Amino acid sequence: MMIDLTYGVTMAVAGLKSSKLRSGLTALGIIIGIAAVIATLALGSSFGDYFSSEIDTSGSNYIAIESFKEDLLHDPQIDVIRNSKGVIDVSPLIDVTADVEFMGETKPIEIYGVTEDYQTVTSVAIEEGSFITDKDSFMAVIGHDTAVDEFRNEIGTGSRITITVKNENDEDVTQTFTIKGVMETPASLITIGSFKTIYVPIEVLQDMTGRNFYNSVYATVESMEIINETEEEIKLNLMRNLGISQRESDNRSAVPLYFINQADLIEEVNRMVSTIQYFLLAIGSISLIVGSVGIMNIMFVTVTERTKEIGTLKAIGYTSKDVLTLFLIESVIISGIGGFIGAMIGLTISYAGAVLLDMPAAFPLSMLFLGVGISVVIGVFAGVYPALRAAKMNPVDALRTA
Repeated sequence: MMIDLTYGVTMAVAGLKSSKLRSGLTALGIIIGIAAVIATLALGSSFGDYFSSEIDTSGSNYIAIESFKEDLLHDPQIDVIRNSKGVIDVSPLIDVTADVEFMGETKPIEIYGVTEDYQTVTSVAIEEGSFITDKDSFMAVIGHDTAVDEFRNEIGTGSRITITVKNENDEDVTQTFTIKGVMETPASLITIGSFKTIYVPIEVLQDMTGRNFYNSVYATVESMEIINETEEEIKLNLMRNLGISQRESDNRSAVPLYFINQADLIEEVNRMVSTIQYFLLAIGSISLIVGSVGIMNIMFVTVTERTKEIGTLKAIGYTSKDVLTLFLIESVIISGIGGFIGAMIGLTISYAGAVLLDMPAAFPLSMLFLGVGISVVIGVFAGVYPALRAAKMNPVDALRTA
């Protein structure tokens, strides 16, 4: 006889109900494993979405160029970058550590000298006041953490601070600045560390320090599609301008400049998220292996306990294929239920984690199907050997053994 699938499912469910505790413990391993895997995948998607959005808000198709040597980047090099194909805006930067005094309290703070284009290039967000312009003289924009946490008294727009820097002759130069704006927090990825930074007009900082060179340059390009091409164009033009040969420029250690663009950051973030996911998936897979072994062991026990039932089934006309199908259905049902519950738990954990970490929550329905699919496959593999053992039983021996 050929067993009807609906009847087979009914019999399998009845068999599982007859030993609820054993069935529940069997499913537990699958539940834990699938929950770990799905939570990992979903949280990884949330991390990826979060960092991608952070990168998108950290500048518009930007390229950052940092000098490893002082007195290397000057106005002619800025013009070279500005005139490179695909470049829209350019913002040079100098940075120094200065003593900042506010209401009788002095702290060492990082000072950035920038142009007004810096806000556009790096997407600096202002929570109070406005950003400095090229027409400003002794105006400053302060990072949120510096304004709120660094001094005993909170600094706001209109506050006056005194900045003291060392010039090229190692002499102290002091100027008083009025706070024009306070940056939002968190800042963009390109301005990492800027929570504790003060921005001033670049020409003012150059006059105070006596510097006529820049530490780094930020540039925006027309689109992400040409960002790598534009970076190579800038690099080639700068190397030529600085008198560095093509052979030397191919040797990264010989090039005194460091380049990174938005596409590089996105690729690096994706690589980082993938590495974390693979690591956590490996841990979750251990739980799945344990769960599959548990299913196999329980199915062996079930076969042993139901020897008389197997003998009876085969005696009344059930074929080995029918018996095999019955036990496989039972294994698939228990693993499928465990997979569904595990997937729901995993998605719930990932959602809660994303909310707690203030990240976009990824709750893809495909993850639910993935969890059930993986568990069903595990159920088939874990159940096939015990099912074969049951199917090969001789009905006479089975009834005599029982």
